[in-house]
Amino acid sequence: MMGKVFSIIILVFMLNVVSTAYAKEINVVISVDKNRVEVGSHIRLTVGVQGAFDTDIPKLSVPESFSLMFGPSVSTQTTITNNVVKVFRGFMYGFSPREKGKFEIGPVTLEYKGKTYTSNSINIEVIERTPFEGHIDKNDTSGKRVDVNKMVFVELVTDKKEVYIYEEIIQSFKLYFQKNLPIDDLDYVAASTKSFLAEKLGDERRYEEVRDGILYNVIELRTALFPLVTGKIEIPPASFKCNIIIREQRSRGSLFDEFMGGRGRRYPVERSTAPVKLVIKPLPTVDKPEAFNGAVGKYTMDVLAKPTKVIVGDPITLTINIRGEGNIQTIGGPLLAPDGMKDFKAYDYEAKVTITDRGDGIKGEKLFSRVIEPQSENVGAVPGISFSYFDPDLEKYKTLAYGPIPIEVEHSDIEIPIRLSVEGVGIAKGRVKILTKDILPIMSDLYSFKNHGLDIYKRSLLLAIVFIVPILIVVACIYVQRHRKLLHTDVGYARKKRAMAHAQKHLSNARELLQLDNPSEFYATLARTILKHIADKLNVTPAAVTSDNIYDMLEKRGVSNDVIKELRQCLESCDYGRFSSGQLSKAQMESTLDTTEQVIAHLEKQL
Repeated sequence: MMGKVFSIIILVFMLNVVSTAYAKEINVVISVDKNRVEVGSHIRLTVGVQGAFDTDIPKLSVPESFSLMFGPSVSTQTTITNNVVKVFRGFMYGFSPREKGKFEIGPVTLEYKGKTYTSNSINIEVIERTPFEGHIDKNDTSGKRVDVNKMVFVELVTDKKEVYIYEEIIQSFKLYFQKNLPIDDLDYVAASTKSFLAEKLGDERRYEEVRDGILYNVIELRTALFPLVTGKIEIPPASFKCNIIIREQRSRGSLFDEFMGGRGRRYPVERSTAPVKLVIKPLPTVDKPEAFNGAVGKYTMDVLAKPTKVIVGDPITLTINIRGEGNIQTIGGPLLAPDGMKDFKAYDYEAKVTITDRGDGIKGEKLFSRVIEPQSENVGAVPGISFSYFDPDLEKYKTLAYGPIPIEVEHSDIEIPIRLSVEGVGIAKGRVKILTKDILPIMSDLYSFKNHGLDIYKRSLLLAIVFIVPILIVVACIYVQRHRKLLHTDVGYARKKRAMAHAQKHLSNARELLQLDNPSEFYATLARTILKHIADKLNVTPAAVTSDNIYDMLEKRGVSNDVIKELRQCLESCDYGRFSSGQLSKAQMESTLDTTEQVIAHLEKQL
């Protein structure tokens, strides 16, 4: 055991000596896995440093249209041949070009021990993406042909084909790909939902399913849709792009090839779903209750009034909690019986929505608060409260009723008003009654007194403190009061102010997933955190923030191109991490987490 430890110490010492002695022989070389690539695909770039193992990360020179997908992934290799020690350090990156054309990568610069080293340059041609269809002849000993159409396909389905307006529809986008098939460069464009209110349902689902005797991995994305118009509506197709990787027979390559990973040919694949046709029926007009305001689903109602013993003019707070299944966001306020409100002064409703479940549909509650003030001691009860909704399963209207709620109202005593002015103040001004003149002759020339100190009006700092500080305190109090009021009454203001706190909480959860070594859920959490933060800052539903409109939305809000570019790269890294078949290192995950925190901080400043 001691001999092994001694050998390791000697080896480390030799490496340090060699690294110091041959620093002048350092060579920096960059290489790529291919010089011709399609738009949306990716290349693997490796920066190889020969002659040192303790260098910093080299400085890259990459075109702006190349998005960083991952990296750097750092590896070090030491070989001893004929008593000659060779050290190689590789920095591997993944880039995805967004525009076609001819580009140059490099040169890369590296600063090491006071010297600057420069690499070669590489020319890359980016061409239009050409989807592959047909069969692939595998380059291995099996001699099998692979049908690409059966390897990857997509579906878009709904749980219902005929519904009422405002009724919930569950839409599912399903990606099928054969088990153990490596895919990357995923690009999903969701179907347009312009005739619906859309709410994302939970996290993506992953499971296995057998189709025609073939085992597939399935990734399912579900959305709750609430139709806003009647008639025949068609949900347009959703589209999906990716690259499938067909493993080829490996041959032993150079030292650079060892760092470029396993070989495999990439085949671009594009898939589109069939459109989904729906029939949206209007709500029946027969037996429609007066209290109905558009709620469709299944609901219950609880009511609480506090206090129930008051003086005339004192406020009573009505708390009405409506919970159930349906579009909770659009539920209107319950109806108080009009004939019982003539002896009350009523204020507008304040509402707070809480979504409690996004599993198999939208479930939650909407808490209404309303202040009413009795205007007479003859009032004996809060009027009855009713809430009506349409049950699509039963195809009829239902009304929930509560109350009246007994209360006690006492007569208020007459209060003496406080006078804020003094009568006859003009007459009293200037009247000074001299009580005695005993000491006046001693020093009657009052103008002979002089203030030997500095006059107060000449003390600018003191004047500022006396006059400005109270004003600032009042302004601060007004701001705090207004801030608290807006947090309870303005949903958009509250979401925007609390967005950063929510994002930090989700990032903390992602950091826990990082420690639990759960890459798929880790990257999914990062992507959801970014999209949810943007939705909160813009006061839109999370489902309204999608990959096909997010960048236009941010550009219209004045977000800088640098931040949008940074956001795009971060989301692409998350997609790569979620769907990549290869195991990503913890260092790459930490790098993506740091980038996500940086992106959210920049968005917080500009939104």
